[in-house]
Amino acid sequence: MSTAAVDWDELTALADRLSKPGVGPGSVPDVEWKLIERSLSYLQSAQDWPSVIRLREMFGFLVKGETTGGMALVQQINEAAIQAAEQLKDRKLQARYIHDSGENYHRQGYHKKSIEAFKRSHALYKEEGENFRALESYYFSSLPYRALGETARAQEILENVLREVPSDDSWRANPFQVLSWMTRDEGRFSEAEKLLREALELYKRHEGPESIHAVQTLADLGEIIGLQKRFSEASTMFEESLTIVGKFGGQYDRQEARTKMKYAEMLNRQNEYDEALRLLDEADDRIRGYGHYYDLLWRIELARVFAFVGKRQWGSALLKMRAVLRYRSEIGLPNSDIIRQFIKRSRWGTGLPR
Repeated sequence: MSTAAVDWDELTALADRLSKPGVGPGSVPDVEWKLIERSLSYLQSAQDWPSVIRLREMFGFLVKGETTGGMALVQQINEAAIQAAEQLKDRKLQARYIHDSGENYHRQGYHKKSIEAFKRSHALYKEEGENFRALESYYFSSLPYRALGETARAQEILENVLREVPSDDSWRANPFQVLSWMTRDEGRFSEAEKLLREALELYKRHEGPESIHAVQTLADLGEIIGLQKRFSEASTMFEESLTIVGKFGGQYDRQEARTKMKYAEMLNRQNEYDEALRLLDEADDRIRGYGHYYDLLWRIELARVFAFVGKRQWGSALLKMRAVLRYRSEIGLPNSDIIRQFIKRSRWGTGLPR
């Protein structure tokens, strides 16, 4: 492949097409993905580091995408860009790409890799005097620590972050939301609801009423309100979340699947198993085609276990439980942890572990 064969005009046209609302990876022919793959391979072989950066910036929206960031080719582009930034001694750019890698590892459920990436980006940002960016990477490390059950470490990080951020800064919504998850995990539902409402207000003030953060926070509110048995109010929250995410035209399939999964969990608790299974099928359809979001897939399968148990369909429940354990094993989550959470949550009557 010669230098001329890297057709930047064609790559630009493909990037423009992929970035449009409602255009998902599945609608792009394999031959066009091969164009990106061949171009990246050539640029790496030629050690044309500025052009590797150019390619990564061109398709950066895929790296940052909720559902596209975990695609193998997209990850290859980002890893090549990390190497390119290092070769060019652009440490700020290197830190940004490593941070993005950390977010994608976390979304997929590879939490230990995520922590290592956030540690690296935090250190690089600090060395470059990018103090707020460093604080962001430090904050993001609380997410995988919590997912791994290291709640004391996650709590420490969040408290340190909140001490650094001014009380009138809307960015505080981010640690508030994670703190709400932790208080929910401890069964302190009214406190979790208060944190989520404060986070939602900050997101709306800073980003508008229909941001992707609003989608996520409304889903969390629906969950926590449902756990307090205010089912009608919770349904309103879930429906609002789904209405907003639908306006993004498929750009946030993972968030839509997450909302539907949480909605289905509540329906399970109301013994509305058929409707729960319908929502779980829709959530599965949204996410499975991407093939790498095991952390969400095992939760969807676990919700199906509860629905099938409720319907006394024991064989189906067993098959889905095997899928749960398989997905958890894929991302290194101990299955002993899920048993402990079952026991803990059965005391609350809340069902599904997190």
